Amino acid sequence: MPEKRGVQATEEIKAEWSTAYKIYQKAPGDRYDKKKDRTSRIDFVAQEMGLTRKQAKRRIRNFEAGQRTIKKGLVSP
Repeated sequence: MPEKRGVQATEEIKAEWSTAYKIYQKAPGDRYDKKKDRTSRIDFVAQEMGLTRKQAKRRIRNFEAGQRTIKKGLVSP
């Protein structure tokens, strides 16, 4: 479904993804262990936004995927 890329999510949803990712970037993590770093950052996002860990992980993953599609030129930002 490449023709539907970037149009399923509304602007409010995309804004929530970017908010979650900004929190993710400023979150404290484990510098020496890559997996623990990501896990602790996702936990921090879940706490800050009042979400479950799964919801926070999904928002971050969706934001990263959206950035990849923009970078590939498949959708416009």
